[in-house]
Amino acid sequence: MPALWPTFENTVSQFLTKGTLSQDQFIKMIAGAYTVATTPITVNYSTGPVPQPVLNGIVRQKILRDAMEKVLNASKVATDTLTVKDFLPAALGFIKYWTPGIGVLISPLPAPPPCVAPVIAGTFLSDDEFKSALPDDAAPLLAALGTTDGDTKSLYSRIVSQAVVNDPVVILPSPIVLFPGNPLLLAKDLHFAMTKSFSPQATATNLTKAFSNHLSTIIGIYIGLLPPGSVPPFTIVVFNGIT
Repeated sequence: MPALWPTFENTVSQFLTKGTLSQDQFIKMIAGAYTVATTPITVNYSTGPVPQPVLNGIVRQKILRDAMEKVLNASKVATDTLTVKDFLPAALGFIKYWTPGIGVLISPLPAPPPCVAPVIAGTFLSDDEFKSALPDDAAPLLAALGTTDGDTKSLYSRIVSQAVVNDPVVILPSPIVLFPGNPLLLAKDLHFAMTKSFSPQATATNLTKAFSNHLSTIIGIYIGLLPPGSVPPFTIVVFNGIT
């Protein structure tokens, strides 16, 4: 199921139309609406889109509130002097929300094809096993992440260091976000939403576009088990964007 952006947009528009919100009320409203909207998400794998909801968005809401506080602090300056750079701290706050280890976890179920299940807790994957399971169609995206052909050790080390060892579902929390979105694009969109929107509906629409565009830039992989008897026993599926 894709993110509930129409619900988010309607909620923001209705609250802004009231015209009596304090800064604290606005921050809590946006954080709550964002959490609700992005709990049901669809991850766009190379093998097809799969609905995999966010598991702990409510627990991580403080990250969103801190980010929105930065948005409003930036907006207190005269509109004609604001630049995209002024909204970069806020954008980085939303990036943090999707960063492994400190942000949200995405459900490993259902597993994307051809996987039948996530790698189970306690499993350790060697660098050679990781390399052997990497599919050919991962090359372009991995290159964009700074990993050259034939050299996966830096990527392997990065993933292992991000593993949430105490995660009750998997030791490697697939889906694993490797790039939690483009902060400059989000800062640009937030700048537009907060300086070029001249009505509650326009603000709601442009904030919705900003957050939706950001999710489309998130990149990662899923490490999952193949059907019994497969060699190797697991594979890696790339995803490019969240809907």
